[in-house]
Amino acid sequence: MTCFRVYLQKPHTNSPDTSFLVSTHGQLKLSIIQEHQTLVVSVLEARVMLEESQGPCDSYVKVGMFPDSDPSKRQKTQMVPDCRNPVFLQTFYFAVSEGDLHKRLLFTMWKSDSTTRLSSLLGCMSFGMRSLMAPDREVQGWYYLLGEEKGRKNHLKVPTQQIYHRTEIDLCRNRSAHTLSPD
Repeated sequence: MTCFRVYLQKPHTNSPDTSFLVSTHGQLKLSIIQEHQTLVVSVLEARVMLEESQGPCDSYVKVGMFPDSDPSKRQKTQMVPDCRNPVFLQTFYFAVSEGDLHKRLLFTMWKSDSTTRLSSLLGCMSFGMRSLMAPDREVQGWYYLLGEEKGRKNHLKVPTQQIYHRTEIDLCRNRSAHTLSPD
């Protein structure tokens, strides 16, 4: 887990602090476009998954609408073995009805343990379906994988230029995996 200071606007010396710390669990590169009531979702790659000391990372991504009681509507990438920066390059299609507009499109990244055959959640993020279906809306780029509670409700784009302080990162590493700073 890494922690970054996120600025809501450029920091000024005489302005109040408009930033917060966020704990992240890696990053996922996505492309989401809307074509005739269908979302075309490409899961491209991931990076900064786990530290070397945390062992091998056999990872995969699940994508689906949330909340949804039908697991058959969720889709999953192929598992990429022993890689902290996996490349998936997989595209999925989701037909969206009027009744789906209140849902969220949820991305969850999982680490598979080959010895126990169990998977553990590395992080997640989500996007509101109504905003994804807006005309000319296109999502592309790197997004942070957040903790489960935060990621089920939010997404956070990785800025092209990251601004953070080393002491903030070190402080955050000492917190529990599910602790996030205020919004």
